Amino acid sequence: MVKKLLTIAGSDSLSGGGIQADLATFNEFGYFGLSVITGIVTVTNDNFKIYPTDLKIIQAQLDSTLALDDIAAIKVGLLPTVDIIDLVVEYLKKVEVPVIVDPVMVFKETDSTNTYFLVQAIKNQLLPLATVATPNLDEAQLLSGLTIKSLDDMKAAAKVIGSFGVESVVVKSGARLAGNQTFDLLFHNNHYTIFEQEKVMSNIPMNNGAGCTFSSSIAANIVTSSITDAVADAKAFVLAGIENGVILNKNFEVGNVWQAARRLRNN
Repeated sequence: MVKKLLTIAGSDSLSGGGIQADLATFNEFGYFGLSVITGIVTVTNDNFKIYPTDLKIIQAQLDSTLALDDIAAIKVGLLPTVDIIDLVVEYLKKVEVPVIVDPVMVFKETDSTNTYFLVQAIKNQLLPLATVATPNLDEAQLLSGLTIKSLDDMKAAAKVIGSFGVESVVVKSGARLAGNQTFDLLFHNNHYTIFEQEKVMSNIPMNNGAGCTFSSSIAANIVTSSITDAVADAKAFVLAGIENGVILNKNFEVGNVWQAARRLRNN
């Protein structure tokens, strides 16, 4: 029987990230994807808007999907309000499968009050239920309260985030740190593993959706692999998607990760 993976996340109108990227990733790894939509994100070349889903609709989706058999893992992405976090947490307390949390925090810079309460809810309620958390540098800074400018800073932040109860933390540098290398840092069992690769240089970065695709890849891999192997393969999967990304149009300065890239490149 084909096993299932569940994504609890937002919908991205341009399919760069969110449930669209998650479901495409699940399919590439041979899993049947299920989804709970927590919000709708509309994206233009210079702005985005988030429309949170009504709590009753989220609850109905959770009741529907979690009633099924053979769910092998759950990936959690955008939870745009504290009330939505509270609701999802109540359901996650009842599951006994790996939970991969991509702590997506997409805010306007002026929305500091809302940011504070969301960060607290993620730290205190969601992360203690997580098998793996995959924050990028911005998210790791918000969760740890530390400024990250180096690999040593990433290590310090990962250790703080691990103290919230999550089993494994992967902090992603992306292209943000100085130099020609990118780093993903895994903190597991009080041990650090560093994954390093050269930055992908292109006129149009094809990295929209990289974070969602990465965490979904880990969700697919963790079912049958160690956390170290799961992260390594997720990195390779995302790299192929970036190197063969999808251009949106001339108005966008970034393109989308293409989840089918590795399979089609290898054929």
